[in-house]
Amino acid sequence: PMGGIGGAPFVGKTGFGAFSHHVPDDGHIIILFGPHIAISDEGELGKYLREGQVHESTACGAVLGAYAACKCGQAGEFDEMDMQQSWLKQRINRRFGEIESSDDQMKALIHVAYEAVKEKLLGIINTDFGSGKLILIGGIQINMPKPWEDHFQPLYYKVHQKDADPVD
Repeated sequence: PMGGIGGAPFVGKTGFGAFSHHVPDDGHIIILFGPHIAISDEGELGKYLREGQVHESTACGAVLGAYAACKCGQAGEFDEMDMQQSWLKQRINRRFGEIESSDDQMKALIHVAYEAVKEKLLGIINTDFGSGKLILIGGIQINMPKPWEDHFQPLYYKVHQKDADPVD
């Protein structure tokens, strides 16, 4: 219920509050979050041959598109009609120099995207839904070429509960 392009939770505080108030009494919430990146048959990050298609495409297309815009100096103003992509461009542009100076720009890019998603998620969550736990599992979804199964690189795990410090 919180998804958006690039893996960011665009529902905001209001959306999270509405979602969390649907949890059963003493119920728990588990959120798996983060962006995704693909690996092509040739081992190239950001390229993926989707089932039923004959040409590779980008994955995550939104993150890679935002990066391409930043590379051309077109991060642009915030566009109300394209809020999610505008947000991605702004977050990537903030750390553009770090990405560009990396030995592996695609790897650096997806980690910058992950950190932006994590920051946004941590900014909207609350534990006001009862005595249950809020379990956050963050990382990067890695789409693998056929015949391999996709993977998940875990980078964050915390259990939050009302009136308690988060636990790793």
